[in-house]
Amino acid sequence: MAFTEPRSPFFRWVVSCAQNLSPENRQVLLANLFTRTASIVFASICEISVCATAYYLYPIPLYAVWGIAVVALLGARLVLIWLCRTRSAQGLPTPTSAFLLASLLWSMLFGIGTLLCNISGNPTLFLLGNVCAVGVIGGLAGRNAGTPRLALLQIVFILGFLSVGAALSPGSGKLVLLFQAPFCAAGFFTVALRSNRDTVALLLARENSHRLARQDSLTGLPNRARLSELLLERTSKGSPEDQAFAVLLIDLDGFKAINDSLGHAAGDQILQEAARRLRELLPGGDQVGRLAGDEFVAIADGAAQIRDVKVLADRIVRTLARPFALSDALVHIGASVGIALYPQHAQTGPQLLICADRALYAVKRSGKSSFTIFDREKHVSDESLSLLRSDLEGALKSFSGLRIEYQPIVDLSSGAVSGREALIRWTHPTRGELSPSAFIPTAERTGLILALGEWVLLQSCMEAARWCDQVIVAVNVSPVQLREESFASKVLAILRKTKLPATRLNLEVTETALLNDDAVTRRNIARLRSLGIGLALDDFGTGFSTMSTLVRFSFDKLKIDSSFVKESVHGRESAAVVRGIVALAREIGMSTTAEGIETEEQLNFVRVCGCTHAQGYLLGRPVRGDAIEQSELALEAPDVAPATAPATAPVTDKTENAGF
Repeated sequence: MAFTEPRSPFFRWVVSCAQNLSPENRQVLLANLFTRTASIVFASICEISVCATAYYLYPIPLYAVWGIAVVALLGARLVLIWLCRTRSAQGLPTPTSAFLLASLLWSMLFGIGTLLCNISGNPTLFLLGNVCAVGVIGGLAGRNAGTPRLALLQIVFILGFLSVGAALSPGSGKLVLLFQAPFCAAGFFTVALRSNRDTVALLLARENSHRLARQDSLTGLPNRARLSELLLERTSKGSPEDQAFAVLLIDLDGFKAINDSLGHAAGDQILQEAARRLRELLPGGDQVGRLAGDEFVAIADGAAQIRDVKVLADRIVRTLARPFALSDALVHIGASVGIALYPQHAQTGPQLLICADRALYAVKRSGKSSFTIFDREKHVSDESLSLLRSDLEGALKSFSGLRIEYQPIVDLSSGAVSGREALIRWTHPTRGELSPSAFIPTAERTGLILALGEWVLLQSCMEAARWCDQVIVAVNVSPVQLREESFASKVLAILRKTKLPATRLNLEVTETALLNDDAVTRRNIARLRSLGIGLALDDFGTGFSTMSTLVRFSFDKLKIDSSFVKESVHGRESAAVVRGIVALAREIGMSTTAEGIETEEQLNFVRVCGCTHAQGYLLGRPVRGDAIEQSELALEAPDVAPATAPATAPVTDKTENAGF
C-alpha cells in the first residue's frame, strides 16, 4: 500500500517532517494518518456530547448547527479514510490533501465549539468544554507521531479559540485558564515533537539495520542477501525470454597472497578500489555486489547478445588487472570471471550462481585472469565439489587437519638418503583421511592450490633447514602455481625467510604444466634455475613428453612413473620403457628416480637398468617432520631394508605417494 504525498506545498510541509527517511518509511508515517479511525470517532463523540449538552441547556440554532457540522465532518473524514485505504490498495492516487484539510477544519470547529462553551457563562459548559478540549489535545499530541506538524496546527487552533473564549468568559475561572494555557500548549508541543523524534529514530535504526543486513559494510555494495533478492526479483518477472540477463561471478586472483603479506588493511583497500572500479564500469541498470571475501557478482542486462556480455567480462578482467596503488606499495592482481545466462543456463538465482561458479572454476584451472561462459557439458562437476571447496577453504584458514610427510629418496650407488619428497596429507573432519587425488584437483580447479602450495613450500623449507644431514627437499608444484607471475619471487622470499640454500630445494613439475608452453611458466622456470633451484620432471612417460621439452627447460632429474616400475618386472613393454628413459637421461646428463618401489625385485631391476635414485614404500614410508631421525638416516645398499619399511603389504595406489 502506498499513499500519495500531497502536491500542495502547504500540505507537503505539513506531512514532511522526516525527509532523511527512506520513501518506504515515510509511507509508514503517512499511513499512520489513516489507521486512527477509533481515535477520530472517540474525539468526535466527545465533541458531540458537549454539543448535545449545550443544546439541551440552551436549545438555540447555533448549537444545533455546531452539532450537525461535527457529525458531517466526522462522516467526511471516515469516508476519506476508507477512500484513501481502498485506492492505496489498488495502487491508485489517494486524496491525502483532502483528508488533511478535513482534519484541520475539524480542529477549527472543535476550537470554535470550545469558544462557545466558554462565552456561554454556564459553569457546566465552561468546565465540560475545557476538560473535553484538554483530553482531545492530549490525544492529538500522543497519537500523531508520524505527522507532528499536523498535530501542532490542530493544537494551535483548539487552544487559540479556547484562549479567546476564556478571555471573553464572564466567569471567574478564566484567569486560571489563561495562565495555564501557554504551559499546557508547551507541554503538548513537547509531547508531540518527542513522540515524533522517538518514532523517526526507531525507523532510522530499523533502516540502518535493514541496510546493514543487505549491504556490505566495507564496499557499500549489495551483499549476498541483497543479491539473492535482486536475482529473485529478476527471475520472477514475466516471460524469461523478455527478461534475459547475465550473472558474472568475479574472483580476484592473488588477493589472499596480498592480504597475507601486506595485511588486512591493504586487502580492504584493494576490495574497496575493486568495488569502485566495478561500479564505474557497469552501465546504468546493471548492478554489482560483493558475494563474499574477494568474490563479486555483476548482474548485466542484455544477455541476449552474447558478444556484449563477453565485451563486458573482458573489460572487467582488464580493469582489475590495472595496478592498485596502496599507501605503501603498488600491487598487481587479476580477475577471473565465470558467466551464466538467464534463462539459457538456469531459471533461478541460486542455480545461476552455481553455473557461474562452475565456469569460474574452469577459468581458475586453466590459468586465471580470463573469463568463460558456462558450458553444461564441460563444466558439470561433482555435486560435492562446492562442499569440498568450502571445507578446504576452512582448513586453509587455520591449516587444521593439513600436514606434510616426507618420503626418503635413496641414492642407489651409496644406499644413503639423498633427499626427501614433501607429500601433503589432509585429515578431513568428517571424511577422514583423504588422499591427494581427492582434494588436489579441487584445489587446482578453484584456485586454492596457490595458498595450499605456498604453505607446503614454506613448511617444507622450514623443516628441511633443521635437518642435520643437509639433504635436498623435493616439493611438488602445480601448473597453476607456475602460471602465477609472482611465483618465482614467492619461492625466493620463502628461501630467504627459512634460510634454506637454494641448492637444497628441488621443485617437481608434471608434464601437463608445460603443455601450453606459457610465457609466464618459462620465465618462472628460468628464474628458478638461475637461483640454483633444482628442477625435476615428475611422472615422466605418462603424458606428452618430447625431447624439445627436456632440452628447453634443462631439467636436473627425470622421475619414472610408478606405473612403469610396477609392471616392469613382468611386462616387457614397461621394462623397455624404463630402460629407454634411463638411457635417454644418461645421454643428456640427467639423473633418474624410480618411483613406487615396493618389492626387492623392482629395486634390483631399476638398479640394473642404471637408475641413480629410487623411492617407495620398500625404501621408506612417508613420515612426519618431527619423526625424522636426524642422526641416523643413511640406508644400506644393496640390501636396503630400513627400519621404516612397512610391516604390512604396501599400498599400491600411486596417489598415496603423490605430493599434489
